[in-house]
Amino acid sequence: MCEPNIETLFAVLETNSANFLRPFSLDQARQEHRAFRRAIEAAGARVIDLREALTWRTDDDPEALARLREWALFSIRYEFAREISEEDRDLLQANLRRAVGVFDPATLAELIILRPVVNIRYNPNALDPTARFLSRYEVVPAHNSYHMRDPFITTRQGCVVGRLRLDVRRVENDVAEYALRQLGIPSIYRVQPPGFLEGGDSNPAGNFVLQGQGLLSNEDGVGQLLEHRVHGYVEVAVVKDLLLEMNEMHLDGYFALLGPDLCALCEDRMKGDLQPEVDVYRPEGTPTDFGYRKVKTCGFVDYLSEKGFRVLGFAREEQDNGVSNVVLAEPYQFIGIRAPEQAYVSKLLAHGVQFESVDFTALPDLPSRAGASPCWWREWLQEARAL
Repeated sequence: MCEPNIETLFAVLETNSANFLRPFSLDQARQEHRAFRRAIEAAGARVIDLREALTWRTDDDPEALARLREWALFSIRYEFAREISEEDRDLLQANLRRAVGVFDPATLAELIILRPVVNIRYNPNALDPTARFLSRYEVVPAHNSYHMRDPFITTRQGCVVGRLRLDVRRVENDVAEYALRQLGIPSIYRVQPPGFLEGGDSNPAGNFVLQGQGLLSNEDGVGQLLEHRVHGYVEVAVVKDLLLEMNEMHLDGYFALLGPDLCALCEDRMKGDLQPEVDVYRPEGTPTDFGYRKVKTCGFVDYLSEKGFRVLGFAREEQDNGVSNVVLAEPYQFIGIRAPEQAYVSKLLAHGVQFESVDFTALPDLPSRAGASPCWWREWLQEARAL
């Protein structure tokens, strides 16, 4: 996870550059995030914050600290005015290396997340060497690390670093890869252009995987997963979204696993033109030497039924309020970001599902107040297009 911090502040200052719908209270978002973390920890999971991961073992492992310094140095960019001489450029770069060499791990982690750019020119009014230059500072932060589900996926083989579709977020893939490496979890693969892959599109389900393909995880990205066999020796069901809208950008935007034989799906995806198609790939060979073969294409509901799932429906309005964005703490028990409507609650309880709702009023992907229109995204998009 990543508690929103200074990098998110820059996103709030200009949300249209950071893939957020609206400004929000950073303090409130921080408090909500902490409550969410506590709920996950209370369910028995160990939670590691992004900053904790980046600085992992740097107090007793010289190699971990050296990696962190290397990544921090790589994350800082100096932009020199044309008149800056090569000699002075070398001097300034050497000074930067000295600075990074004395910074503590927490500061190095901040540099990796903030990605500062320093624009340097000569100071015509300098009185001594300490003021020879004028510097202007910018940051190009990983400001959407708030959503740590997106930069990578986890399979039975290991972690795969994806490639985020929005260029303003793509640096998060680098930061996530750094964090995984510090934790001793080197990625087994990283998706390459022109492929795109995001974490919200991957749903491991025991002896098979539901792999979303749509607006943000494209055919090339999913094809790379199959080519490099990163899901392992299991059946892979590629769920192809036909709607391609940002309000349900990932598979988990309209679908949720609730247990080994229970799932939830937005009602308008259960039939007709909006029901996703599923391409089913099965491994052939041995667990150490295999390839995938496409065996059939079918409707999503039919595929779920074949796998023995009972499918609970929820309304489109509930989907717009995020009821499918859940963390499954254990079978039939989830933590969600919104309390479902009573009709859906009744369905959950009737099927033995327990849930805990965590307040995420500040979350900028959801309505900001009670009574907000359930079709908030579509209304916002229409307004944006009108402008």
